[in-house]
Amino acid sequence: MGGKPPPTIRQRRLGAELRRLREAAGMSGEDAAAALECGQAKISRIETGANGIRPFELRGLLKVYGVTDRELVESLVEMAKEGRRQGWWNQYAKTFPGIVDLAHLESTAVRIRTWQTVLVPGLLQVPGYMRALFRRGRRAYTEAQVEQCVEARTARQQIFEKADPPEYRAVLYEAVLRSCVGGETVMRRQLEHIAGLAESGRVSVRVVPFGSGAHGGLDGSFVLYGAACPGMDVVLMDGLAGTTHLDQDEEVQRYRGVFDGLTTLALDPARSLEMIRQHAVRP
Repeated sequence: MGGKPPPTIRQRRLGAELRRLREAAGMSGEDAAAALECGQAKISRIETGANGIRPFELRGLLKVYGVTDRELVESLVEMAKEGRRQGWWNQYAKTFPGIVDLAHLESTAVRIRTWQTVLVPGLLQVPGYMRALFRRGRRAYTEAQVEQCVEARTARQQIFEKADPPEYRAVLYEAVLRSCVGGETVMRRQLEHIAGLAESGRVSVRVVPFGSGAHGGLDGSFVLYGAACPGMDVVLMDGLAGTTHLDQDEEVQRYRGVFDGLTTLALDPARSLEMIRQHAVRP
């Protein structure tokens, strides 16, 4: 019999922020429990993300903590509300582990910065490229599950159709362009798709060529999600062991620095687009 699913990134972020605000107010868990008229265990579960919190309880708690920043209050309340909603991603959660976290981060981000060393970022992939990855990925999918994963990843790309889409910047290592995922035809379509998005101005794509030498990005790929509320940014890294997220300010700042350094090394947008198109038509 399956146990309770682990907390989502949204739940962990909300809980961590509430703990930070409580400690900044000089209050103990017992003080918070008294203010909310509940047991201390409930406060602990909320702060670890194991339990959610109702919006009216959250507003009361923030008032006790002396939080007067209206933007911060509304941002946290919105996060609490999201935990009670059923989104489009729920139908894919079983087949596509991590979709809830990704959908939350992408739907709430105002900025997305991604550095990729080998693969095209998921938000820029075409269906043929996706299928090739899911068929040879770390999990053994049936063809029906592969198609579900493709549907889910395609649905994530709808954030670019929003009235206020996030500002999206991708920096790609040249290896991303040289890989032949799914065969030559699929790869050609993939690179043409990236070039089209870049030309339209919907996304920014720049390339770090092999000749750039050693740099901070060689340690691996990552995605930096920038939130509207300061201090709520998150870094995600994906690997064979699963997905890792970092949300401590010093950790996030370190990855911001790496991304900025990679941007400095990258070709400018025009030359990057030229390189992408050259690889799309290579024999």
